[in-house]
Amino acid sequence: MTVLSNTEYARCREKIVEGLEQIGFVDDLKGKKVLLKPNLLSPRTADSSVTTNPEFLGAVASVFLQRGATVSVGDSPARASAASVARVSGIEKVCNELSIPLVEFDEPVQVLLEKGVYRRFEIARPVLEADIVVNLPKLKTHSLTLVTFGVKNLFGCVPGSKKQGWHFRARNMSDFSRMLVELASYINPSLTIMDGVEGMDGNGPANGRKIYPGVIAISRDVFALDDAVASICGIKHSRVPILRIARELGFVSSYETVGDKIERIDLVLPETNYIAVYGARLLRRFVTKFPAIDHKRCIKCGNCESACPAGAITLESMKIDYSKCITCYVCHELCPENAILFRRRLL
Repeated sequence: MTVLSNTEYARCREKIVEGLEQIGFVDDLKGKKVLLKPNLLSPRTADSSVTTNPEFLGAVASVFLQRGATVSVGDSPARASAASVARVSGIEKVCNELSIPLVEFDEPVQVLLEKGVYRRFEIARPVLEADIVVNLPKLKTHSLTLVTFGVKNLFGCVPGSKKQGWHFRARNMSDFSRMLVELASYINPSLTIMDGVEGMDGNGPANGRKIYPGVIAISRDVFALDDAVASICGIKHSRVPILRIARELGFVSSYETVGDKIERIDLVLPETNYIAVYGARLLRRFVTKFPAIDHKRCIKCGNCESACPAGAITLESMKIDYSKCITCYVCHELCPENAILFRRRLL
């Protein structure tokens, strides 16, 4: 895999071409159906660093178009359409300029894995019908999984209506991460190209601190890419379940990192507690950080209430029923005003 230094979106295309050459991606693309899977988390502008940058996506799309591929863009945001997120983020404009379709991941197809803990998934049909899936994650942190690199970004291949159920089937960080790893192993994208020109740390994936890593990472192996980027970010792999589980299952094969010399990026992880989500049930009340509504910031948009898979939030009374809360942090992820705080409950 290759990691390249790049601080300007205007130079993305030349750096991506350079990276593809370094990993030997010279595949014949004439007539191939290429699906670009960006991070379209929620309707935020490009400068928020919440979604894959439109210039970055446009650079990747132009490379594949020039090679004769038929290119499309698709994703499945949790509580919005891909079209609405693409419109706000600027990706719709890029798609229109390049005459490439934006597809909604709204038709699930059930697939079965031959082995694993989670062997039954529903994946969007366009993902399964593409000849080449190109995964375009954003370098960010995540309140539940701690990081949202290449593996986490592939959760968007599950249609939005099916996502909520996974928070009940895989209720803690470790189980949810295991599910993500097994899903990624099935989808097995042909390429993962990470947008790390700008990113986010702290309480990501939508309400953290904007950072400027200035990197682009490219690999045929999504697990190798996540493993290598974590090292660059100074993250202990044993601390992040996605990374640890991928290693334990043997999905991280031997790899060599080439490209520019990259200085270490000290990524600040979310403040959500790590012990409780591993399953320390007796201590859960004391060590877990639960979501809480910041009454001063809340505009009662309803995103948290409608998205909560446990039905634990009532905006009319501005309360969270902690007997129902499963600490999936979806409310924090989708709040447009950063009005969800993390607090320990001692009573």
